[in-house]
Amino acid sequence: MHEFSAFEVDGRPGIRNHVVVLSLNSFCNRATELIATAVRGTLPLVHPFGRNEIGIYRERFERTIEGVVLHPNVHSVLCVGYEPDSTGEFVERVKGLTAKPVDSVLVLEGGTMNAVNAGADKAIWMVIAASEARRRAMSGFEGFVFGVKCGGSDATSGVASNAAIGEAVDRIIEMGGTAIFSETTEILGAEHILARRAINEDVAKKIYRAVEANEKMAMDAGIDLLGVNPVPDNIRGGITTIEEKSLGAIMKTGTHPIQDVLSYGQRPEKAGLYFMDSPSAASEVVTGLSASGAQMVLFSTGSCNPVGNPISPVLKVTSNPRTVARMRQHLDVDISDVLTSGTSLRDAGDRIVDAIAAVADGRLTTAEVTGHLEFAPIPVGL
Repeated sequence: MHEFSAFEVDGRPGIRNHVVVLSLNSFCNRATELIATAVRGTLPLVHPFGRNEIGIYRERFERTIEGVVLHPNVHSVLCVGYEPDSTGEFVERVKGLTAKPVDSVLVLEGGTMNAVNAGADKAIWMVIAASEARRRAMSGFEGFVFGVKCGGSDATSGVASNAAIGEAVDRIIEMGGTAIFSETTEILGAEHILARRAINEDVAKKIYRAVEANEKMAMDAGIDLLGVNPVPDNIRGGITTIEEKSLGAIMKTGTHPIQDVLSYGQRPEKAGLYFMDSPSAASEVVTGLSASGAQMVLFSTGSCNPVGNPISPVLKVTSNPRTVARMRQHLDVDISDVLTSGTSLRDAGDRIVDAIAAVADGRLTTAEVTGHLEFAPIPVGL
């Protein structure tokens, strides 16, 4: 049994203790950045959204920023809003969902610099309170959610790194945890395999409907998925079709039944394995997995994708020895010996679980250290 420590936030374990300064609107980004510059120990989240989005884009944006506030890796949140009505509505709603400190300042109440002064004063005390939080011993993964992602995939991904992550996912679920995989385009051609693992016919139908909607979106836009997915670096790495890529991508899901299909940023209601219907771009997918409550994201990569996340540490795993030699600064777990020395997938999965425990206990990932903290609260594309 792997032992590590975690904070407790709203009854869930958290592996980081962030004080977030959250811009609710693109007009508030400058104030958000200046507050975070003035107050050491704060994490600024800025983006170009929050004004005039409609339909699914507004739903995704609101679900994502709510997910930031409720995330167990977040100790407290200072919201930087533009005007009082929408800011007050958001703050009051999330306060009703969490016991953690949530406060706000307004740019329209005197301008950016006044908001910075007021916000810095509030953020100081949030950071001091966060510094007093203490970890408690944990064993097993009950209460944990792990996002599962692949990017920069190549011919080594499906046969080794994705498969080894699948081994780790099985262990996570067997130890009481939850895993969410995503990217609807990257189950095309393999949806029937996943549907057979659905817990019931309704969930199987949801998997098929997600794929059909994705295909229709591409056809309606006149898009040929070849060239969009697989992308050029996938093709250079030996992947020739979306179906081939999908068969490799689903290896990272392990073997357990699929409990349900989630919308982008939706939180699962119980432990087990889930699919999140989402586009495929790495920053947007990882942001959505984080918004779903994932304390950590397991990220298999072939040629190497450096994307990280500000809230949820992203653990990079590769089995490509050339990538290890070329891109070591962006990798956390090297399992290239699966291909070079015949190490078993089970042993590689054990090493991934060891790395998960170390990161949960406080070890930084390469994405955290190199500053890859991408935040993309509205996904677009396929």
